[in-house]
Amino acid sequence: MNIDRLMTFIQRAGEQARVLDSFVEEQRAVAGAVRSRDWPRLEQALERAAAAAESVSFAETSRAEAWAAFLDDLDQAPDTTVFRASLSLPVEYRSTLNDAYRALRFSAMRARIENDALSGFVGSAATTLRQAVETLFPDRKGRLYGKTGKPHHAVTGAMILDRAL
Repeated sequence: MNIDRLMTFIQRAGEQARVLDSFVEEQRAVAGAVRSRDWPRLEQALERAAAAAESVSFAETSRAEAWAAFLDDLDQAPDTTVFRASLSLPVEYRSTLNDAYRALRFSAMRARIENDALSGFVGSAATTLRQAVETLFPDRKGRLYGKTGKPHHAVTGAMILDRAL
């Protein structure tokens, strides 16, 4: 067994956990800008969040490659779990692998929770706004169809609402 491959995987898992934590902070900045209706700050926060998402994607690819190389070194199947792989290691390395994977899972869980919270907030705000627009413009309620029977979208100008409804 090549310990360097194990350490490479642990290092990549740690990097991915750090990048995910950074992504969570950027998502919180997006949520803060949306809640405060600070549109210039929202645009900047979205750009930083997109850059953080790219970093997460790159870190995920690197970690997956390191994991595949590690499993190949252990002669394990590609779908082997971390727990199963840790049983193939000497006892002194098992907790190191499990701790690195646990930290990565916690970071991923925090990112998913933050994404779900932001998605829920934006979704409920969009629903409220849609209901208000349908109430104000009842002729545009529901789906409109053209002469050919295909859905037709009414052309409207931009509408900006910066008020609590």
